[in-house]
Amino acid sequence: MRKNIFILSALLLVAAPMGAQTFQQAFFLDGYRLGYRYNPALQNDSAFLGVGQWENQKFANLGMSSFLYPRDGEVVTALHSSVSASEFLGNLHDDNYLGGNINFNIFSYGWRKDKAYKTIEANIRSVYSASVPKEIFAIAKLGTGNTNYDLGGMGLAANAIVELAYGYSYKFSDRLSIGARAKFLAGIESINYKVTRFDMAFTEDAYEAQVEADLDLTSRWNKVRSDGNGYLNFLDLSAKESWKLPSGAGLSLDLGIVATPIEGLTLSASLLDLGGLFWYYGNAGRSSGTTSFSGFKELSMDDIKEGNVLDQLKAVQDEFIHSIKIKAVKSRVAFELIPFNVNLGARYDLPFYKAFAVGFSANYMGMKNMPYKEVRGVLAWNHFPWLGLTANAGKGSYGAVWGMGVNAALKQFRLTVGYSDGFGGTVPYSHLALKAHNKILTLGLTYDI
Repeated sequence: MRKNIFILSALLLVAAPMGAQTFQQAFFLDGYRLGYRYNPALQNDSAFLGVGQWENQKFANLGMSSFLYPRDGEVVTALHSSVSASEFLGNLHDDNYLGGNINFNIFSYGWRKDKAYKTIEANIRSVYSASVPKEIFAIAKLGTGNTNYDLGGMGLAANAIVELAYGYSYKFSDRLSIGARAKFLAGIESINYKVTRFDMAFTEDAYEAQVEADLDLTSRWNKVRSDGNGYLNFLDLSAKESWKLPSGAGLSLDLGIVATPIEGLTLSASLLDLGGLFWYYGNAGRSSGTTSFSGFKELSMDDIKEGNVLDQLKAVQDEFIHSIKIKAVKSRVAFELIPFNVNLGARYDLPFYKAFAVGFSANYMGMKNMPYKEVRGVLAWNHFPWLGLTANAGKGSYGAVWGMGVNAALKQFRLTVGYSDGFGGTVPYSHLALKAHNKILTLGLTYDI
């Protein structure tokens, strides 16, 4: 029956809202045109046009080292008898999650007017996340018997939005500038599955679960029909209802200040993504009640030879999905906050070689139930007007981190590449991270006007 738990872990992969970090090295690369995203008070020395800025972030608070263990020259899984329950469970969190986001800039434009610098841009932002509670793995490692487990507090979240932004910064003097960006948010799609109660009990013969959960799903493309008993049937969709655009709407605000208290020292502080969206969930449902399902039965060698393992896997899946059937309820509107970011930075240009700078950057992402923070020391080299380089290292919520950034210019074109990751490596012959990580890749091209 323990093998069954890993299937349940996959079926119960659930989530909470995730946030997105901005390109932290924007403050240290001279000539980077989209620095106002990191701090809306930052200004450029010329007008520019940007197309196709792309940012991809992958986020997890655990890695494969929590499930793979070296023993006597071999690698075994956490369920091996040589791995104690305390060792395995001690490497997990109460909420074990992963997620990511992709931000794509459709276009951006910035121009100067006297001491003010203005920007407009349009972006597409998509976010997803998933988590599995520690109790799931405790069941797999410790066995079942007659033990009860509380798996409540889980949820699934993902959304996609279009963002239209207008930014304005004003330079009071060479030592002080402030800025703000107002962003209109149009929701494309959103899903939230929140489990408020999931009490699971085991006997030798069956699972029994008491489930209380809510599903909110937009109807941007299709309306999910209900069966004769009122349960949502995700295989029965109505025609497209494109006239109901958008599925959500909202506003958010960025604020920033940049100050130079002494010659060569520049300080930066910004607060990003204050706001959220009202979503219209045309497909809404609720799971409620007590259900039971049998799970795996004993398998003989003949069963294995005849391929009955896959049949049992499918049977477990069907029983579990049936146990959490979602009954349709009235459509509803809900407000969802965007996880905010706080960015702090300090940069000191060396007086004897101003092309070389040292400093630090700090970031806090205010994600619900799973905040992330980090501090990095930074080195920057901007000797040539057509090339800027940065390197950084520090510590985040999941351990040591490092990163780099490059800004290269060819005539009026500027290409920017940034990468950030944690130490730990990957499983050989795969891309699975061994340690918890927060990977961010940034790629963009702008044109000076």
